[in-house]
This record gives sequence, C-alpha cells and structure tokens, in this order.
Amino acid sequence: MKWLIRGGAVAAWLAVGALLVVGTANLEPGQGERPVDAFGFAVVALACLALAAVWRLPVAAAGTEAFALLLYLGFGYPDGPVLFAGLVPLFALGTLRPRRLAYAVAGGMAVIVVGANLATGGAGVLDLVFVGWAGFAVFAADALRARRERAAASEQAERDRVLGERLRIAQDLHDSVGHAMAVINVQSGLAEHVIDDHPEVAKEALGVVRSVSGTILDELNAMVRLLRDDSAPLAPAPGMADLPALVASANQAGLAVTLDLDAPGIGRPVGGAVYRIVQESLTNAAKHGALAAEVTVRADESGLRLDVINEVRAPGPDIPGAGISGMGERARATGGTLTAGREDGRFRVSARWP
Repeated sequence: MKWLIRGGAVAAWLAVGALLVVGTANLEPGQGERPVDAFGFAVVALACLALAAVWRLPVAAAGTEAFALLLYLGFGYPDGPVLFAGLVPLFALGTLRPRRLAYAVAGGMAVIVVGANLATGGAGVLDLVFVGWAGFAVFAADALRARRERAAASEQAERDRVLGERLRIAQDLHDSVGHAMAVINVQSGLAEHVIDDHPEVAKEALGVVRSVSGTILDELNAMVRLLRDDSAPLAPAPGMADLPALVASANQAGLAVTLDLDAPGIGRPVGGAVYRIVQESLTNAAKHGALAAEVTVRADESGLRLDVINEVRAPGPDIPGAGISGMGERARATGGTLTAGREDGRFRVSARWP
C-alpha cells in the first residue's frame, strides 16, 4: 500500500511538472516581456523540484517557490503556469502549519508576484487571479484541517466516554462483588461454626449465601452482556430508593444495620454515589468483623450529609485501601467530599454534598 501511495505521489508530481514545462514552452511573450529561454526553464524546473518536498518541508518549499517566482517575473518572463505552482505549498502550509504562518506566506507571495510585475510593467488580471487563489488555497486548507481536528476531537471524546463508562462499570462491579463476598464469607463461617449444634441456623445462613451469590451472578451476567453488546438493556443504576433494600440485605447477612433516611429529591448521580458508598462501607464493616452499623442520610439547607458508623472490634492502624479510595472518587465525581477513619473507638465514613 505504501508503495502504491508513493508511486501515485511521484506520478502526480511528474504530471504537474510536465504541465508546467509544456505550458511555459507554449507561452507567447507580450509587449515588453522576455521570451522564456534556458534560464527561464531552469527557474521553472526549480519550482517543480520544490513541489517534491511540499508535504515534508512546506515552509522550505514555499520559500523556494517564492524565490523562483521572484526570479521568473523579475527577469520579465510572461505570466504562465509557474504562478500557480506556488499555490500547492500554500495549501500544504494551511494544512500542516499554523494559519497565521500560512496567511503570512500567502501574502508575501502575492506581494512578490504583483510587485515584480509592476516593476517590469507587466501587471495584469492574472496577478489578481493569483492573489485570490492564494488566499483561497490557504482558506480551503485551514477549513479542511479544522474539520479534521473536529473529527479527531469527536473521536477522542467518544473514547473518553467509553473509558469512563468502563471505569464506572468496574467500580460498580468491585462494590457489588466485594459486598457479596463479604456477606458470603460471614454467613459461610457462621454455618461452619454452628452446623453441628444448630443445623437450622446453618441452613438459614446457607440460604443467605445462595441468595446473595445468585443476585451477584445475575448482576455479573448483565454487565457482561452490556460489555459484549452496547444495545443490551441495562437495569437502572441503584440510587437512594434502593438503600432500604441494601440495609435489609445487610441485616439478613448478620450485620445489624439501622437506617435514618431523610433526603427527598436527591438526583440519580448523587443518589447513586450515596448507594455505592453505603454499600462499600457496610462491606468493609462486615469484612472487619463488626456486628452493627448506623447509616444516616439527611438533607437540609446546607446540603446532603451521609454518615456510616460501625464499631471497631480490633485495634490497629488506619490503612486506606482501594475501597476507601473508590468511595472518595465517587464523592468527588458528584461534587462532594469524603473522609474516613477511626473516631471514638468507632469507624466513621462521612460524605458531604453542598
């Protein structure tokens, strides 16, 4: 493919060069103009050579074309195809370099053409045509580049959107799986401990394990379908209205959770962040052996407040993990702040939205 492209470029360059030479050879000098001699053809050849480097070195090619035009017109040769050879590097400049530079070079080239013809007394309509086409070449190239940049920006925005959506899915998956595994771990440990003396309690615990594992498998299947097929239906992300069900699930899993919810009218982005922060906080509480937790969600004139407090059964240093970092990211992404740490022998997760 590269050889075809290069071959096509060489063929186009040879065709343009042939047109320049043939067109120049058929020019009839007007009054006061000099017939095109060997030096004139050498200048035309220089203009042709400059076109070979126009896409790699557009500034150098434009300077060479301007110099060739100055020589050609300064020596009084008749206006001809060589004038329009200068339009090619102007188009390349408008495509590859800043527009100010391209317009400055186009203006300079127009001054050279018009000035040289005025100095030799050969100015005419063709000079005005060149000035118009020079401006149009830069304008067309600039418009083409702007369109290309808009397309690239749109593609980048779409890639960023897809990446953000995948990150959100990964965070939701982490929260859901972490919560489910914590519940399964607690309930399976309970079942193992009491299966000999209290088989009915062990049976109830295993039922919780089965229910939670089935729920998380359904959620995993839904997310996999979404990743494989963008058109697959997806259930709405959980929000504030789903907090009672989350707390009930935690209570069923053996963590005694109380919920104080008084926050009407909270939108889905913030509500979704609240749900996931509560879910991760309860998961951490169960994972670290807490038996009870308090969840408070209230909204007033100052904003929305969320507090999740649980007992700390084992002393130790506060080491923020991926869960706390993820909760902080969710809060900040929706305009809030989050703090987490030990307080009066308990662990508190506090989030605020103005």
